[in-house]
Amino acid sequence: MEKASKANMLIGVCQAIRAEGAISDTHIGLLETSFGAERVQKALDALNESRIKKYVFQPSGRIVWIVVGKERDYLVMPAIDYCSCDDFYYQFDHGHICYHIIAQKLAESLGRFDLFEDDDKFFDVLIREWKQPEEHPPSKEKTLTEHEDGTV
Repeated sequence: MEKASKANMLIGVCQAIRAEGAISDTHIGLLETSFGAERVQKALDALNESRIKKYVFQPSGRIVWIVVGKERDYLVMPAIDYCSCDDFYYQFDHGHICYHIIAQKLAESLGRFDLFEDDDKFFDVLIREWKQPEEHPPSKEKTLTEHEDGTV
């Protein structure tokens, strides 16, 4: 399924969830068909563990969505289906929608997110922090050092 059709399906499911006020087994089944059971479960876990945050900056009214992941906080821009996670970055050209985006859309549909209101003066500092690239442990090749006798 193409990214556009997956995104449209997600929008439709979220509209139904908003109208019904809850996530049903039918909704979960539709999501799993498009995104896989593991990805949907991760999104539901994030939702149930209250890991979705909405920041509203005043007086500008700018909104930033954050999903607290396993390694760090991820910046999600729902209007363009963007996430700052590596999974999104490496799979974007394959029509991929990561679990952070799914979790954010579900949370917004249900009104289940933590709301933070901050002054605009904090926006630049926070956005820089959220946009930081993920840190990865050094690869095995970089951690090995050669001794004077030529052994590693």
